[in-house]
Amino acid sequence: MVKVLFNDDSPLRVPIAELGVYNRLRDAAHSRVPPADIAFAQKSDIDPADVTCFRMATAKYGLIVIVRCPKRGAVAWHGTFDPKRCEDGHDMFGNPVKSGVSGIGVHPERGNVFISDYDMMSMWRRITGGGFEKVNAKDIDKGGDAQHYVGWMNGKLRSPIQHGAQDDFVPPQGKPHPNVAADCRCAAFVEGEPVYLPDRKATHAFYVKNGLKPWPYDQDGRFIRPEDRSRYSPWGIPLR
Repeated sequence: MVKVLFNDDSPLRVPIAELGVYNRLRDAAHSRVPPADIAFAQKSDIDPADVTCFRMATAKYGLIVIVRCPKRGAVAWHGTFDPKRCEDGHDMFGNPVKSGVSGIGVHPERGNVFISDYDMMSMWRRITGGGFEKVNAKDIDKGGDAQHYVGWMNGKLRSPIQHGAQDDFVPPQGKPHPNVAADCRCAAFVEGEPVYLPDRKATHAFYVKNGLKPWPYDQDGRFIRPEDRSRYSPWGIPLR
């Protein structure tokens, strides 16, 4: 908490987290980030400059890129702390390590501070004749189009993408999948245009509207394994 004194010495107490958000958005404005990108950053908690980067990449390559939004308040700290890496997700005993207030976390053994990252959900590319095809983005470091596109973005992002797309991740049998919670916020970048998706219902509707199939989750947001998808519609509805 920061105490600010006015001319009459009356104090105004401002939480550090709120001050951090204000400072980052102000700095972005001074560095000539477009006002619309700053407004989207305030809503999504993606860094303002990174909003611009996602827009540029998807316009350049004719892509849709959908990412899970960081935790609320994280917009203040991209570029200050490193994004959460895969190895930051668990401690030495396999217990999950979560980011806390404003998306900031500390690994209990290594002691490194990290910020809630951009979890990519999926990537799609426009095809001749209309519509989009899936770009397999399970891995972003093993060559192919996904590595090329993500490499271009990561060269400019203040919080680089750390791992492959969640929709393309198939865990071993018996191992958990991140799934999609009902209140999961996402951001879609559609050939240069950002779209805010405030919850799972909105993200599902976005997939349907744009023909992005399959939506690999059931009606409760649980991941549908590839071998089970014949029992569901492309939009995760059980077939009778």
